[in-house]
Amino acid sequence: MAKIRVMIVENDPSWVEVLTSLIENEIDIEITEQISTKEGDLRGSFKNIDIVLLDVIHIENGKRVCGVELARRLLHKGLKKIIFISDLVETENILRSFDIGAANYVTKESYRDIPKIIREAYHDRICIRSDISNILIDELRKERKVRVLSPAEREVYILKEQGLNNRQISEKLYKSTETVKKQLRTIRRKIN
Repeated sequence: MAKIRVMIVENDPSWVEVLTSLIENEIDIEITEQISTKEGDLRGSFKNIDIVLLDVIHIENGKRVCGVELARRLLHKGLKKIIFISDLVETENILRSFDIGAANYVTKESYRDIPKIIREAYHDRICIRSDISNILIDELRKERKVRVLSPAEREVYILKEQGLNNRQISEKLYKSTETVKKQLRTIRRKIN
C-alpha cells in the first residue's frame, strides 16, 4: 500500500514535533520532509510530495511572509495539494487560501484532525471544520446580498462594512455625503 507523502513547512520546532508525533503513528501517511523556512526559500521539486502542511504565516529569508503567496508559488511549481495550518482564524487568509486552490485550512487548535484531513485531501474530498465552515458560510451569505447591488452601491457597502463612516466614504469615493447617505438607504432596502 502506497503511503501519502507529506511535507511539513513550519517554523516553530515544537509544532513540527507535535505534527510529526501525530502523523508517525498513521500507517498510511509518512512525513518525507520537514522544512523551516527560516533556513531559506523553498526550492526544488515537489513531484514526490502528495501534500504540504504549510503554516499560513511564516518566516522566509528573515522576513514575515503570508503563506498564501508561498502556496501560490508552490502550486505553480507542480505541487498538488496544500493544507494550511494556522494559530488564527482570519477570514481574509481563509478566503485567500481557498481562492488559490488550497485543499483545506486547519487551525492548530484542531490539530488532532490533521491525519483525517490529509486523507480527505489526498482523495480529493474536503472535510472543513466548523470554525472554518462558519466563516465560509458567512462570506457566502454576504456575497449573495452584495449581488443585488449596483457596482457603485457595492463600493459604498464594502467601505461601510470596513467600518468607515459616511464622511470617510464620501471622501474616499469622491462623492457628496448626501449621495452616500442616499446609497446607504438604497442598500439597506435591497439587502434587508
